[in-house]
Amino acid sequence: MPTVRQATIELLRRHGLDTWFGNPGSSELTMLEDFPDDFRYFLGLQEMVPVGMADGFSQVTGRPALVNLHTAPGLGNSMGALYNAHLNKTPLIVTAGNQRRVMQNQKCLLTNEDAVLVPRPFVKWSAEPATASEVPAVLAHAIHVAMAPPTGPVFVSLPMDDMAYELSAPEAAEVEVIRDRAVTYVGGFPRNLAQEIAGRLSAAKAPAFVVGGDLEHAGAWEATVRLAERSKAAVWTTPLPGLSGFPENHPLYQGLLPPGAGWISELLEGHDLVVVLGGPAFRYYPYIPGPYLPEGTSLIHITSDPDEAARAPVGDAYVGDLRAAVEALLDEVPESTRNAPNPRSEPPAVDRAEAPMQSSRLWTVVGRAAPQEALFVSEAGSNESPITEFVRPGVPLSHISAVGGGLGFGLPAAVGAQLAAPDRPVVALMGDGSMHYAITALWSASHYKVPLTIVVASNAEYGILKQFGDIENAQGVPGLDLPGLNITATAASYGVDAYEAADSDEVAEMLRAGVDDRERPTLINVRTTKVEKVSPRRG
Repeated sequence: MPTVRQATIELLRRHGLDTWFGNPGSSELTMLEDFPDDFRYFLGLQEMVPVGMADGFSQVTGRPALVNLHTAPGLGNSMGALYNAHLNKTPLIVTAGNQRRVMQNQKCLLTNEDAVLVPRPFVKWSAEPATASEVPAVLAHAIHVAMAPPTGPVFVSLPMDDMAYELSAPEAAEVEVIRDRAVTYVGGFPRNLAQEIAGRLSAAKAPAFVVGGDLEHAGAWEATVRLAERSKAAVWTTPLPGLSGFPENHPLYQGLLPPGAGWISELLEGHDLVVVLGGPAFRYYPYIPGPYLPEGTSLIHITSDPDEAARAPVGDAYVGDLRAAVEALLDEVPESTRNAPNPRSEPPAVDRAEAPMQSSRLWTVVGRAAPQEALFVSEAGSNESPITEFVRPGVPLSHISAVGGGLGFGLPAAVGAQLAAPDRPVVALMGDGSMHYAITALWSASHYKVPLTIVVASNAEYGILKQFGDIENAQGVPGLDLPGLNITATAASYGVDAYEAADSDEVAEMLRAGVDDRERPTLINVRTTKVEKVSPRRG
């Protein structure tokens, strides 16, 4: 009869979970022994890295990914990355070994006491099987929960002695039934609601769309573009979106909303109707005083997440399938006769600039030199606003960031994204501060020959914190400068081809060469100027 480990491997194979990301320990050895030849295992040297790699991989493939961590310490190390996956709504199946059942009462080394509580609240569901024979059923339960809208990570604790348990004939038969069953999630959007929303949209004088990354996960990108074009609506991306949700080079696209109520209400001035699609309304930080919306403006919020609808401070919310909702609106919204909003100004031409250069110049060069099909993963603090201003990708799944803003996401997520899309150039846009939260992802990129290109804006400071200090009027804060970092030497020590760009021409040349190299990762470090002061009234 099969063992629990054998039955578990078959269950995971049936669900397409043959790519694992992990950092193993002794309590995971019984799960990993005789690892199947048709499975892949990608090692991260610290637990934030495999979770981040799995996050990027899952977002790009649209499928769940399995993460294998090491009991309580490993799970604890991963929590920052798990926080990001939770807010990204990424369906990760996170597992961790636990001490043998017969040794847990004594709290022997590596016992994960109250294992199911450790990852909460950053998982949708967590469990440890009551008996060894339940392991496949509990994992199947976890997979189905992870994929239920809104998707998200789940956790299963696996006592190490469960793997060798030999299933009885009735138990094996039950596992086969559980393994082979399917759970399908279907959705729609009632026509009467679509007509109601379409009526308000058609009657608006100057509507604006605010889109979020959930639109891309739902496969509603193209339908949203058609709806915006038909409505002649200005389009912004919601603050901290994860995915941009709309082509950033489109004439209707106005840019990324800053995460402050006062800032947002100022930017939306003149729009009498705001339609939020596939994201929260809104996600704020820091506190910027002001109304949530301009006077006389109403808001419609369409989301697949009941909690997003419930916690929003303004607007009428509709919870349902995003793709079905947008397509239903397309059936009801007529072509508008209103004038389309003015497009954004084109990024300026850049004369040769020497390092240290302004971040706007760096990202303009990157935006012009990168190929049209590039997939950007950004985590660059004070650089995020100029990135969205000067780097303007125009295809789906082309700009990924962390919804939660937890540092340590960008570098491992970019590695995972490149593994998920091996034929597409992935370019990580990093800050020198955020880079170091999960810098051992460089080893994973080098070891697995991931052809990732990394551009680092190095201003030798936590620039975003200095900007927040301006907003909060917090002066004299220690620990905001980062002298002495040698990013190229660090990257080279992990086996990455690392270069220092002396000017903007070299940035463009090195970026093109890095993208063309499909055998190894490339890092380009660029010194940039210090951040400018930020006014609380300026986004």
